[in-house]
Amino acid sequence: MQKISKKAIFLPILCIIMSLSICVATSCIDTSNKNPIVTIQMDPTSKTQIGGTIQIELYPDKAPNSVNYFIGLVLNGFYNDCYVTKVMAGHLVEFGDPWYLKKNDRVIAGEFADNGYTDNDIEFVRGTVGLALDTDKEGNIDNDSAMGDFFVVLSDEAGESYLGKRAAIGKIIAGLDILDEISRIKNYPNYQPVYSARTETATLDLKGQTYPKAVTTKRKYYAGYVTEDFINGTE
Repeated sequence: MQKISKKAIFLPILCIIMSLSICVATSCIDTSNKNPIVTIQMDPTSKTQIGGTIQIELYPDKAPNSVNYFIGLVLNGFYNDCYVTKVMAGHLVEFGDPWYLKKNDRVIAGEFADNGYTDNDIEFVRGTVGLALDTDKEGNIDNDSAMGDFFVVLSDEAGESYLGKRAAIGKIIAGLDILDEISRIKNYPNYQPVYSARTETATLDLKGQTYPKAVTTKRKYYAGYVTEDFINGTE
């Protein structure tokens, strides 16, 4: 009978072990996460000279129309050259179009508990991204007035006041340190930054998914430097 060498036995066993290891390793990789990712490049030439990359993971399953709206604005370049409009050191940073130069006159209904929407259970904790709201002529918050300005909560304490009162749409997955730095910019009593910080570009990775156009309505209130033609819809 032919004698089988130890090497001949060992090599097939080694191959089996390696194959099993690869299978176990690859099974740990989550390929099911198809959430879109927004990448924002800050402009280092702004007065604050704060550059760097910020990334947002969006949650379309939690706030679908809000995410569809946000995606549409990114694709249309709304967040390119977009300013930081509010800073609270260690607590909050808000981005927007303070003078409405980009003339976005479409708004969406708020997907949050206080507006009768109960499927959005994203907690407002450090790193949560939410949509800002507008006020009516009497200064009251309008729950159906989100027009693209968004904020990032940098502390759990700050997030408590937004729970159920704003639509959370995602979370920061990169660049929280940059947002912390931005939040410490010197500001006026109304939290408007004294020195400008702004985005350079905002790009989108849809991970092969498609998203419908958001359901929107015409904006009711116009603050800032806007022409009468724009208000009347003729510009």
